[in-house]
Amino acid sequence: MSADGKRLQGSPGETNMSDEVLNPAETVIAVNPAQTEPVSRFAVKLRLSISTLFLCLILPSFAVSVLYMYRTNYDIYKRNAAELITTHNVQTSAKLIALLDPIGDSLLTLAKQVRDDPRLFDSNSFHSTMLLQLENNPDLVSIFVASDKGSFHQVQRIRQGMVVANRVPTAEVSYNTWVVDRSKTAQPGSKAGSVAGSSPPKVAAGLGDGQDAASSVFTFYKDRDTVVDTFAVKNNYDPRERPFYKALSSSAGTSANIESDRFIYIGEPYIASSTARPTINVSAPIFLGKTFAGMVGESFELATISDFLKSIQISKNCETYILDTEGNIVVSTGPNNGYKLEKNTLVKQNILEAVGETAELAFQIRHSSSQRQFEFKNPVTSEVYLAQFTPFPNSFRKNWEVLTLAPVSDFLVGLNTINRQLIIYGGLACVLLVLLTYILSRAISRPIETLTEDIRDLLDFNRAKPLVHSNILEIRILSNVVNKLRNTLRAFAAYVPRDLVNDLLRSGNAIELGGESRYLTIMFTDLKDFSTISEVTPSRALLKCVSAYLSLVTYAVKEEQGTVDKFIGDAVMAFWGAPLLDQNHAYHACVTAVKSQRRMLELNKQLVAEGLPALTVRIGIHSDAVLVGNIGSSERMSYTVMGDGVNVAARLEGINKEFATAICISHATFKEAGERLWTRPVDVITVKGRKGEIPIYELVAIRSDDMETMATQREQELCELTHQAFNFYAKKQYREAADLYETIIQVHGDGLSRIMKNRCLQYLSA
Repeated sequence: MSADGKRLQGSPGETNMSDEVLNPAETVIAVNPAQTEPVSRFAVKLRLSISTLFLCLILPSFAVSVLYMYRTNYDIYKRNAAELITTHNVQTSAKLIALLDPIGDSLLTLAKQVRDDPRLFDSNSFHSTMLLQLENNPDLVSIFVASDKGSFHQVQRIRQGMVVANRVPTAEVSYNTWVVDRSKTAQPGSKAGSVAGSSPPKVAAGLGDGQDAASSVFTFYKDRDTVVDTFAVKNNYDPRERPFYKALSSSAGTSANIESDRFIYIGEPYIASSTARPTINVSAPIFLGKTFAGMVGESFELATISDFLKSIQISKNCETYILDTEGNIVVSTGPNNGYKLEKNTLVKQNILEAVGETAELAFQIRHSSSQRQFEFKNPVTSEVYLAQFTPFPNSFRKNWEVLTLAPVSDFLVGLNTINRQLIIYGGLACVLLVLLTYILSRAISRPIETLTEDIRDLLDFNRAKPLVHSNILEIRILSNVVNKLRNTLRAFAAYVPRDLVNDLLRSGNAIELGGESRYLTIMFTDLKDFSTISEVTPSRALLKCVSAYLSLVTYAVKEEQGTVDKFIGDAVMAFWGAPLLDQNHAYHACVTAVKSQRRMLELNKQLVAEGLPALTVRIGIHSDAVLVGNIGSSERMSYTVMGDGVNVAARLEGINKEFATAICISHATFKEAGERLWTRPVDVITVKGRKGEIPIYELVAIRSDDMETMATQREQELCELTHQAFNFYAKKQYREAADLYETIIQVHGDGLSRIMKNRCLQYLSA
């Protein structure tokens, strides 16, 4: 008996066993030995012979070819990488020179203007010229001119957050000027780097009479013609005491440089007080005759060079250093641009100070072997690197050289892709050769094709062909297997539907009495008020209605790889996960239920159009571990499921009447497939014979793009509102739950919500 009291009938299409009666003591269907051909000891394994020959001929040659091509490609890629690094270093020095050349040309132009008109040393009119140069070169931070009398004029670009003379310019300020005018107070030649025996010419006044020689005047500009603020600060600033002035005057004060108007000096990096960033000055001396009369300089941030180096890196993990002759890092792509910051002062870092670093190893190898390009391995990381040292051209003003380090693995990405493709295409070639060999073997061994056709006919329950005879072992064994299959199918056809036989054969299980415990999903369907419909509907019309309904459910089950177990009057029992395993058995059962409900709507339209009563289907679904297998006797078997889970599924089908729902699923099914379903919680119930309570849900739709099973906007809103109401209900907040259920009733006219609202009111009145 089923859980709802109905007797479980046999599956449709079941017949009695044929005249060949199985021995009850034997649970496995036997094969007639008389129809089995003995295996000859002279039979040869064709597949083993062909496979062995193929492996011996193809695989070694394929492996050798792959290794040879890999090594060849590896050498090519390494050679290309070395050439790329060499080209990169040459281009780095050339591009860096090209980066500095405009600055140098700008300096020489400014120096010539001051040399031609020394009054510009102390003239504010020179600001517009310096501003024009600053605007034309966005990499520059400032341009300044300093005289041997101590006068100083600077035009500086203003960036957000900069501090100028302890003031932070407003956002509208674009640049500022800084003027120290000592033209009225300084004595000729004082604090100057003059050549002995010479005297500087007199210079006209710059800022005006009465200015304090120890004060600095700062002016903030919005643009070239708009002054925002002007103020003076007494700070005794004297450019002649600054390191950049002293360094230039000592470097430029040689007879060779006096005669040259192309001398440019590149200073050491320092922390600029206004920007707090590492900065480099590039300056040019100004000689009046043979007397050093001052300098003009331009400054830019060290990050300009480091960012430039990073922008032209040749690989992801490439490192580039610019070194002087002693191995000091001028600039690099590493942190802090290769400098250490001590007490707000930049300190040069020698490449040998980075103990254990790859760059240190490269520098040591460079000076121990005098090689400019080499390959080496870092013993700490076991990474292989390529190193290239390239000196700057002799025309450059510094004895610098470029060091580029790059791991070899950076250049092998393309090689690995090629080798991977080589293996894939080689494997495909091997597969193609196997297919060709298979086709040839079939042409030679025609009996195999005959047996294949025989097996196909047997699986389709067509009339079997005579037993195939052959001297090849595989063909003979296969012929015996086909004969066993013929006997097995004859036995199966006596008591199991054809579709189930095919499923059992594909499952690979032996045909025997008994079963196994397996986690499945069971579905029960039943018609609402079927007894009432039966009383008022003629038999033929009733049969037509029920047959249409049963066919509809059966097709839906088959579409989702399920098994129809029984027709129990107007009820259908089906399950998923046996005989073939189905990892998504719960989901497929739910899809079947939704399809059945949606298709019943169309069927009812046809029935009503023909004057027949509409049918309402109620469905229960439960997932559980049950006993599945061949149940019965040696004379009559039924492939079915048994267990408490079956009773729960039947109980869930009946519970729909209590809660005015259509498809009721258990919590076990919800756990298996809930994230792919549109459900709403119903309540918690108890099932006779089971301990504890079972949460149950109404299945509304499937979360998919299938138009047949997807949820409408109304169904989605209904699920979401019901979840909210049930959360109040589960927390025993019955007043809130009742109010929300009432809202659902008003909006959707939902029967479940009406029942749950009454329950909430009962709890409140208790």
